[in-house]
Amino acid sequence: MTAESPGAARPAPPWLPALVAAAIFLLALTVYWAATGFGFLNLDDQTYVYENRMVLRGLSWEGFAWAFGSLRGSNWHPLTWLSHMADVQLFGLEPGRHHLVSVLIHALDSVLLFLWLRLATGSTWRSAVVGALFAVHPLHVESVAWISERKDVLSTFFWLLALIAYDEWVKRRGTARYLAVVAAFTLGLLSKPMVITLPFALLLVDAWPLGRVGGLPPGEPFEPWRVLPLLREKVPLFLLSAGSAVATWVAQRGSAVARLADLSLGDRIGNAIVSYAVYLVKSFWPSGLAPLYPHPSIGGAGHPAWKVATAAALLLAVTWIAVRAWRSRPFLAWGWLWFLGTLVPAIGIVQVGVQSHADRYTYIPSIGILVAVTWLAASVPFPLRGGKTVSVALAAGAVAVLGVVAAGQVKHWRNSERLWRHTLAVTSGNWQAWTGLGDALFEAGRPVESVEAHSQSLRIRPENAVAWNGLGVSLGQLGLLADAIDRFQRAIGLDPAYADAWYNLGTAHGNLGEHRNAALALEKAVALQPGNPQFWANLVVARAALGDRPGTAEAFDRLERLDPAKAAEIRRR
Repeated sequence: MTAESPGAARPAPPWLPALVAAAIFLLALTVYWAATGFGFLNLDDQTYVYENRMVLRGLSWEGFAWAFGSLRGSNWHPLTWLSHMADVQLFGLEPGRHHLVSVLIHALDSVLLFLWLRLATGSTWRSAVVGALFAVHPLHVESVAWISERKDVLSTFFWLLALIAYDEWVKRRGTARYLAVVAAFTLGLLSKPMVITLPFALLLVDAWPLGRVGGLPPGEPFEPWRVLPLLREKVPLFLLSAGSAVATWVAQRGSAVARLADLSLGDRIGNAIVSYAVYLVKSFWPSGLAPLYPHPSIGGAGHPAWKVATAAALLLAVTWIAVRAWRSRPFLAWGWLWFLGTLVPAIGIVQVGVQSHADRYTYIPSIGILVAVTWLAASVPFPLRGGKTVSVALAAGAVAVLGVVAAGQVKHWRNSERLWRHTLAVTSGNWQAWTGLGDALFEAGRPVESVEAHSQSLRIRPENAVAWNGLGVSLGQLGLLADAIDRFQRAIGLDPAYADAWYNLGTAHGNLGEHRNAALALEKAVALQPGNPQFWANLVVARAALGDRPGTAEAFDRLERLDPAKAAEIRRR
């Protein structure tokens, strides 16, 4: 029995769930199919796929060991790495196929959401509406159309499997069913630590729709003592969450996690409050979506007090309404607490990266809003005849509108230049977008335009080491090597651990015939990134030009172990 009895009407025919699931799956494919013709982006795709030498080898035992031991990308998500390796194994570097896999997983996520809600609540049509809205919501475009965000769709796939397994375990206890919950949760954590909040989400599910804590339906007394066994049964899941939290902290400490010296606790709390409000508003009005939103406290004064106060008032008002309606409409509090709670790992109190917020963080949290709104709309009686027809029309209209908006948003992810130009059009002061555009223009063989784009980035934020490095690369392409060296040195002055800048500095010195300076810079580069064969290849050339035979032999030996093909190529010169 569930806490709600939405199925008091005639039972649905047995074939209906399969038909609805197929429709939701096809709906997701329709919205995202264009992405299967897109390319890689210069936004982390090089790290995750096309410049990652381990991923480029496809599936192997060595790659398996690397995936479980690597903290590259400031994350520990071995299953995500293995999924990218599998793509390369199957499709090579055909980006459209990589996109197709992400689209298919998103379509499956949408179907699993429908199936879980139907199991938990007994309502086929409300669950179908939520699944369809999830499939087409524009806030999810970033998670689906960006290859590097495979971790979003993959981790959510296992999150939803864990929810389904949990529902089965609650209804029919058994060790095997509980182990299925643990296994699905573990696989989710191995895909992305964002799913760390699952045990807390299961407590919400216990309250509604499963009704395991009392207090529902209205008039039944709430029994706090019933919560203790629910906590106890989830101890293994909480332990997994704790382990994932430690692994994530280790992976992200350093450059990925901002220090309190960079962002004060007040800045973080203020941005978290505003971000919650932004996510809520964009759930209903998804416009101006972009992959990067500049953090106002990085290079700026932060959010103005009036904005933080307004956002806080909105959040408090929604919370008050949801709590007040707990007895009569428990899905409101459930959806709101799901939204608030599952966003905690990404809300910015522990700031990772330089963005103020990100659309991809709403992939799981949005489920709470979609459920609350759908169940609320279904609970409002229409005074007119044909009220059910009106409800169906409204639901279909919402799905259609969001689907059109999402399909339009997908097109912006076709290539790097288009994505960054769109980002610049819908955001302001976005120095990261100018840097990304500069890199895209350089890759397109347009170094003059690249110089201007990087210069625009530096006008907004002169402390941007990445832009100084990109500017140097573009100047070097134009033959202005002395100017390029100056820009690389500026990048290193801002970030002494910037391996690419040291490599580019060494390469520029080498092109000028300054082999001693080249060797010194390249030695810094390989010390910072000892697993990069290209760095060692250039160091071999620099040491050979200096006549340093022992040093050349040492560097060549390292290169041969890392990349035998590249070593053989140098030997042939």
